[in-house]
Amino acid sequence: RMFTLAKSYRFAAAHTLRSAHLSEDENRRVYGKCANPSGHGHDYTLEFRLSTDRLANDVVCGRGVLDQLVVDHIAPRFDRTDVSQTLGSGFISSGENLAIAAHRLIASHLPEGVTLEVRLIETEKNSFVFRGE
Repeated sequence: RMFTLAKSYRFAAAHTLRSAHLSEDENRRVYGKCANPSGHGHDYTLEFRLSTDRLANDVVCGRGVLDQLVVDHIAPRFDRTDVSQTLGSGFISSGENLAIAAHRLIASHLPEGVTLEVRLIETEKNSFVFRGE
């Protein structure tokens, strides 16, 4: 048996897709209009799916635990920020990398035996899933 808790959180953030290792032309070729040096923003949705084959006190994760992890670890870096800056020097804020970052910020704080999948929805047409290492 496998049990899954899924929750979604919305946040607004700015970002710029650029690599310091690429020229201006290469950045534009690789990242398109998202390489605009002035940046742009999205209303992102982060979906967290916590799964386990054993319940603790009849739940996947205690009530409010995931909410508090998002408040403590995700919101300060993702909500109303420029994620290209808040997630570290040289961080390339692609949807793929944002999903990985969200996973890494939360996974180590989950109860033993609980696995995590993160889905970042960037636009109506783009989403990215990271299931862990």
